[in-house]
Amino acid sequence: MPNNSLDGPVPDPWLAAVNVTVPTSVANDLDKMQGVIKDVMTQLGCPTCHSGRDLRITIARDFVVDPEGQVQPAVVAPLTR
Repeated sequence: MPNNSLDGPVPDPWLAAVNVTVPTSVANDLDKMQGVIKDVMTQLGCPTCHSGRDLRITIARDFVVDPEGQVQPAVVAPLTR
């Protein structure tokens, strides 16, 4: 069998889970969460709905401490394009 052949069906990208981590301040605000979902779906190419997508939203559980001793959620900074 050639190396470029597939052994099984091609995975559907719509079936893959999309992980979204938000700080508590966002998770506890319905308006902010609706904005998060809209932004995520826009970046996934479908800004008007999320049916069929497996969005897994978790509250940030990792924290970082800056040099001044301030503790903040370790949420990844957005990509700049």
